[in-house]
Amino acid sequence: MPRWLAHLLVVVGWLLTPVLAWGASHLGLWLGAVVALRLTSPLTMLLIAGLCALVLGFTVLWVWVRFMRRLPHLLSHHMAPRPSEEHSAIAAAD
Repeated sequence: MPRWLAHLLVVVGWLLTPVLAWGASHLGLWLGAVVALRLTSPLTMLLIAGLCALVLGFTVLWVWVRFMRRLPHLLSHHMAPRPSEEHSAIAAAD
């Protein structure tokens, strides 16, 4: 994999972070509203939906940030060596 593609993947991944958190909180709000639909009190329904949105949004955000912090290390195994590192990579393989 070319180095520029690995850097582009990292940048795009970090730019997708707010979109992913927003989508997860929206899904949590929707799931919380569906679960709380059987309740009679609108305030209780709003509280449950808001709590589900908060929990799911922060959980997905936490998992995504942990993944994005490890992404450069994961991509480094698939990148071609730099021209200055080619000789040491060949010597290490022998």
